[in-house]
Amino acid sequence: MVEGRSKQAFKQWLADRPQAWRDRVEVVAMDGFTGFKTATAEVLPDAVAVMDPFHVVRVRHEVSCLRMEVRDLHRLVVAAAGLKLRAA
Repeated sequence: MVEGRSKQAFKQWLADRPQAWRDRVEVVAMDGFTGFKTATAEVLPDAVAVMDPFHVVRVRHEVSCLRMEVRDLHRLVVAAAGLKLRAA
């Protein structure tokens, strides 16, 4: 974990690592904050930035909940209009 949640803080932390260490970094796992991805691209241009598993599951869950809310809203609108839903 890097103190401070900013692109500059992470970029400085990466730059403070020895060059030999930076040269060995192949993958950087992070949350979805674009500042981290941008800092990684600028300081470690050959490294691949990926979302860590916790945040992948979290984003997937949020999307799933949003889809359920949209589906439920659609059903309410259809019911209020007195229409029938056809089977999908």
